[in-house]
Amino acid sequence: MKHLDSLILKLSACFVMLFCGVLSFHAAAQDINGELILYVPFEEDSYDASQWYLVQNNDNQADILGLTYEEGPEGGSAMVIYTLTLPTVALNNIQYTNETLPLPEGAGQYPWRVTFWIQVKVAPFIIRPIIAMSADPWTGTSFDYTIETADVWEFVDVTLDAESALNTDPLLFIFHMGNPGDEYDENEIWLDELKVYLLNEEQTSITDWMLLNE
Repeated sequence: MKHLDSLILKLSACFVMLFCGVLSFHAAAQDINGELILYVPFEEDSYDASQWYLVQNNDNQADILGLTYEEGPEGGSAMVIYTLTLPTVALNNIQYTNETLPLPEGAGQYPWRVTFWIQVKVAPFIIRPIIAMSADPWTGTSFDYTIETADVWEFVDVTLDAESALNTDPLLFIFHMGNPGDEYDENEIWLDELKVYLLNEEQTSITDWMLLNE
């Protein structure tokens, strides 16, 4: 009886592992059901520095170091930003902003999906992608994502809630990145392959129930 119970437990564990693997593969393999609104590969032949600017508040400092070559997650270029922050820094004290996001039809009706690669020198680190109005009252939608491990490229894939106030043309895409640094208050943020999508349906992620009933 004990051998039978042990066998059942092992089979159950295998099923759970197999199911989770299938679920993860199925979710990863899905096409994004939406429109690509902004794509920034951070490559020398396509990156336009005039489309981006830094906002530095409350004596916190940042500097765009520029593109670094052959050090991106897939061997290409990546953007590097240096920060020098106070212990009291808040996320919005350092902002890396793109002001050329076109206003698509349905911008205030549907959720947004943002994907990018990031690497930081000091962790934990919170990065906040935002889609916002380009005029007062600057209303937007955002998601706080925590990087737990330093010096490792990490792929971020987040969904931002729909926001009815998004009606300015252009819109703003913003990274809030005000975080404490090392013992010298310094940090480096590396970014690559930024993609911003406007989804065209409310369902934005797969569930166990959806998989079992396909």
